[in-house]
Amino acid sequence: MLTEALTFVSIDWIKPLAKKLKGIRDARTQEINNISNTFGDPKPLVRYYVEPKCQHHNPADYHEDEAPISFVKTPVFTTINDFLNREVTIRDGRTQMFILADAGMGKTSLLVMLKLTHLLRFWPSDYDCLLLKLGPDSLDVIRKHANKANTVLLLDALDEDSTAWGHIEQRLIELLHETINFRRVLISCRTQFFPETGADPFGSPGRVTVGGFICPMIFLSLFDDHQVREYLCKRFPDPWHYGLTGRRHKSWYRAEQLLKSMRSLRFRPLLLAYIKDLLDANRLQWDEYAIYDALMETWLLREVNKLAKQGINPLPTKEDLWISCTAVAVHLQSLGKRVLSQTELRSLVVELPAISHIEKLDFGGRSLMNRTSDREYRFSHYSTQEFLVVHTVVEGQLEAVKRICPAATRELKLRATAQMLDFVRCRVAQIDVLELLKLLDWSDIKPSQLVGWLCFQERLRDGGVGPMMVVIPAGRFLMGSSEDELERQDNERQHEVQVAVFAIGKYAVTVGQFRRFIEASGYRTEAEKGGGIYCRTGSEWKQDPDKNWRNPGFPQTDNYPVVGISWNDAMLYVDWLNEQTGQQYRLPTEAEWEYACRAGTVTPFYFGETIDTDQANYDGNYVYGKGRKGSYRQKTVEVGQFPANAWGLYDLHGNVWEWTGSEYDEGYGGAELRIVSDRDSGGPRVLRGGSWGSEPGRLRSAARDWDDPRTRYYNFGFRLARTLTL
Repeated sequence: MLTEALTFVSIDWIKPLAKKLKGIRDARTQEINNISNTFGDPKPLVRYYVEPKCQHHNPADYHEDEAPISFVKTPVFTTINDFLNREVTIRDGRTQMFILADAGMGKTSLLVMLKLTHLLRFWPSDYDCLLLKLGPDSLDVIRKHANKANTVLLLDALDEDSTAWGHIEQRLIELLHETINFRRVLISCRTQFFPETGADPFGSPGRVTVGGFICPMIFLSLFDDHQVREYLCKRFPDPWHYGLTGRRHKSWYRAEQLLKSMRSLRFRPLLLAYIKDLLDANRLQWDEYAIYDALMETWLLREVNKLAKQGINPLPTKEDLWISCTAVAVHLQSLGKRVLSQTELRSLVVELPAISHIEKLDFGGRSLMNRTSDREYRFSHYSTQEFLVVHTVVEGQLEAVKRICPAATRELKLRATAQMLDFVRCRVAQIDVLELLKLLDWSDIKPSQLVGWLCFQERLRDGGVGPMMVVIPAGRFLMGSSEDELERQDNERQHEVQVAVFAIGKYAVTVGQFRRFIEASGYRTEAEKGGGIYCRTGSEWKQDPDKNWRNPGFPQTDNYPVVGISWNDAMLYVDWLNEQTGQQYRLPTEAEWEYACRAGTVTPFYFGETIDTDQANYDGNYVYGKGRKGSYRQKTVEVGQFPANAWGLYDLHGNVWEWTGSEYDEGYGGAELRIVSDRDSGGPRVLRGGSWGSEPGRLRSAARDWDDPRTRYYNFGFRLARTLTL
């Protein structure tokens, strides 16, 4: 039991830390080199480091100019020192802290500073510190480490851990279990990559539940004006005689004016670190894309000049170096890697000799690319690699890159990140959307991040003939329901499914849209011909040619979903629409329908664990879980009257059952991924979503129903999908 408080980290140590690091000469030199290889040279970091602040609320949840006064920020060293020093007897997650922030906010720098304070013997004696960049071999290193009880474990960049991609929560739980015996654990991650975890059961801010663990969590705050000025003073120190006149360094004033033009972007530590390059760029308007573009331009121009002084002949142009760096970025992103070995580089050189100039580049302190002691290549910051991937599409360089990228021999799929989405938003008008969808794997992007990016594509239409569509990115998801889901059925076995990019109707097909088909084609549905089954009320079943989509038994205007439609009727509408537009409309597969409905959620409904009649049109006399009774409208309502899901799709829960293009298979068996087009063969077709007359359990994202493709009911409608030609 400790009897007095210990100090693990302090702002007062930064100046002496820089002096000790500069003069280090003993065996610790190798450890410093190891840090340099993995995280970059720590010397400039220590020299210019400004202590960030932290908070319990995500800074991205509000605009910095509208920040509530109650959002308290504290110096991060104080917070972490308290966390490291506090005695804990129960190990239920409270010894394992998450440090979250956006790209370029200083997460890695913070962990490196903590390691340096330990390495240079500022820590209390008898306490060890292990710093790791998370990756496939991390668990082996963690398991082999001795003296866990007195070791502080620092795990950096969960978002860059390839073993976590697509399985982030499982990876987190695995890490938490394996590290529970360490004195303390700090895990850094980009905020956007962190999973949608549960809130603290006691409602306390700054704590989160992950797989039964209740862990502390902090967000790094954006710098304030005082911290920006502190950094500038360290970066542009005044000559001694300026103190006599009150003058400041000329570059200090130029930098201050430049940063003011960047508005909130100026508060990111990463951008401050490249302030000299931004000063050289001399741009008038700034966004994230423009900043990285300027940094690349300035760096490559500097490298061309250096190569010219070396007498390199032929001298590569700046454009040659752009293509070379882009090829490296795409190659690494396609493999989910950060580091390129010399052997891999030489393989790329065989395909593109010009890329060999990368070996001659000067990797100094301001370089956007550097090398490890093993002569491996990496971008100084992952966001530079991400920028170059997006840049290939914006600047139309993708085909050139594909010719030199070994991954292009197979279907090129690059992992998309939230930072890449930010770059995309800055240049959305210049981007070939379908090319981008084909290029990127969106599995790790949260629906809440995608919806803002997708909204500009909502009107993927064909002269007003086709319905309004929303483009859905490719991805993996768990189809079916979990074992503990209320009202789960035996035919909802949960399994992982991969879905390709496609488009789906924002709404179900409406009466007005179906009427245009009838009037243009002269087609009569099966019921109008005197065939098909029609149910006019909940208890009355009969052959009734007078009851059809025009007269289903309750009022319908053009904006209501069309009902009384058989699967065969829907397919004839699809054939007609494809003739009119030249596109590839169809019914969605069962897997596509559930993937689009969930929009990244894993709860029974895309609204959450329960549902009410303010969120969907169903029989409110029935209650799901802890829900409440509501209205029973006893008819359809106009499309779009209830809240959309995270991908901007309406009425997937309730209103009308929707036909899919899949044949029903009780055990799935792959039928959920296949499209059935033959009207004269096969078994029953799958319906999804429930209707205005359904109990709420039938509306669940995983709930399934089926019927004969000739059957027409008063609550059967459909929604279109569209194959995108990439």
